[in-house]
Amino acid sequence: MMKRVLALTLALLLMAVVFTGCSSSNNEAPVDESKSPSDSTPVTAEGDLVDGIYLIKRPVSQNGNFPMAKLEVKDGEIVSLNYNEYLATSGEAKNDSNYPYADGIKVIANLNEQFNEKKDLNAVDYDAVSGATSTKGHFKEIVQELLDKAAKGETYEPVYKDGVYEAKAAEPSHGWLAQVSIRVQDGQIVGVDYAEVAVEEMDGVKVGDRKSTDNYSYPRPLEVAAELQKLIIDNNGTDDLAVDAIAGATSTRTGMIELVNEALSSAK
Repeated sequence: MMKRVLALTLALLLMAVVFTGCSSSNNEAPVDESKSPSDSTPVTAEGDLVDGIYLIKRPVSQNGNFPMAKLEVKDGEIVSLNYNEYLATSGEAKNDSNYPYADGIKVIANLNEQFNEKKDLNAVDYDAVSGATSTKGHFKEIVQELLDKAAKGETYEPVYKDGVYEAKAAEPSHGWLAQVSIRVQDGQIVGVDYAEVAVEEMDGVKVGDRKSTDNYSYPRPLEVAAELQKLIIDNNGTDDLAVDAIAGATSTRTGMIELVNEALSSAK
């Protein structure tokens, strides 16, 4: 009799343990398997952007032009994007009157229009207008970089006041007067036009002619001016300019830098 009572007691205790375990398991919160342990998605969507102005300028190419783009963010959302490609001498954005390739102009206009309408780089249709493959590549890379900057709050502060600034040498040298015209857009130097202009009649040269390979026997000063133009635009001024990389025509180099500094003194 005693053995039956003990067996019955043990059976009841075992049932209680099993029931308690099942009840505890059923009361646990369900696991959401849709959630990833860590979210590493880049923060570039609207609403995740920091208010401000963002700008990127690429170096001047061998063809004498370069892309630059500005993005504005307000209340965490994209307000506007302006992408353009500029001519290093005039500082003008490419247009129908100064650039011979119409496809490039159309592509730039279309890409700006699409992005400003959709506010989504992934939604841009790069095949909407044919041609200008390099422009499409520059646009995609630069806009993504701008979005990355806006996600981090790496805002842009203009260095100069927009406008065209000019300076001339105090006196001519061997019949040539040096002068420079600098164009500033969005606080960036986008054009440097340095020239030495004839102020007197010379062999094959009329007053007002610009010094060129057609009327001047020594090409190095002209080459130095072109190399320095690129450096100044890329560097956005003459501070800490790596002029040692430019050999020869020291007087041209020194005179051009002095004129650029004089012209930019009115832009600050």
